[in-house]
Amino acid sequence: MIEILCATYNGMRHLREQIASIEAQTLNDWHVTFFDDGSTDGTVEMLEALAAIDTRFSLIRNPVNLGFCGNFLNNLSKLKNADAYAFSDQDDIWYPDKLERAFDWLARVNGGTPAVYFARTEIVDEHLNHVGLSPEFKIEPSFRNALVQSIGGGNTMMFNQSARDLVVNTLPTTKLISHDWWFYIVVAGYGGVVRYDSTPVLKYRQHAANLSGTNNSISGQILRLWMALRGEWRAWNTVHEEAIKTFEDCLTPENRAVFHAFQQARHGDWPFERLSVLKRTGVKRQSALQTKFLPILALLNRL
Repeated sequence: MIEILCATYNGMRHLREQIASIEAQTLNDWHVTFFDDGSTDGTVEMLEALAAIDTRFSLIRNPVNLGFCGNFLNNLSKLKNADAYAFSDQDDIWYPDKLERAFDWLARVNGGTPAVYFARTEIVDEHLNHVGLSPEFKIEPSFRNALVQSIGGGNTMMFNQSARDLVVNTLPTTKLISHDWWFYIVVAGYGGVVRYDSTPVLKYRQHAANLSGTNNSISGQILRLWMALRGEWRAWNTVHEEAIKTFEDCLTPENRAVFHAFQQARHGDWPFERLSVLKRTGVKRQSALQTKFLPILALLNRL
């Protein structure tokens, strides 16, 4: 059985299409729990009616608004034990083999080893017209990459119970950047298995209401570098640094050493001291251009 956690908030406009794509999966041993974050557009009423007639669907209403990241992470512990777990956004369209493709890989991993699967997405507009694909990442997933970059959307994820339990048990009380990035950091840091599939598994609807998006163009890369110079990467790294401190004893010895060196590269007193330490960490982003930019950020104290 695959337990699917679908976070909803005023998603009435596209939610029926997403539900239909789940019902059309080639792997049909699944159950969906919708966690609603305070919808006022009829989403709750529609899901209550669905759950009343189809036991494959359940609805839980959050007592307070958790936001998209909190809705996923804080509700993980409420899911029933299962062979695997998947996250679902409310406005995507899953390819028919999405669950089967991910589960085929996950089933080959020892159940005691935390494992998480990510994949690419097809980007579409409001009317499902093809826009492009999310970036194709070629560097092997690792903690050194996870420290500075997320490689896959939560809507593509599947993970085993070991990964679920690990994330639940290491969840900090502070607010995180995104649920998918935190999974990558925790599972990779612990020494688990992270899989990135370069084959797209769903249509990701890009529209004004999206809280986050994907841009693989040159202008998109330049925008990311500008964000880094403005200090946004440093702000994200600070959030993760404080959160990782709460479970750093769970990191592998190698990853703990990388984390401590990364801290030195961020907080060293002298610019060239920070640069020297950064080189020893081996921290890298998937983009060669953005990786080359990391030493500049270290020198400018923007890492």
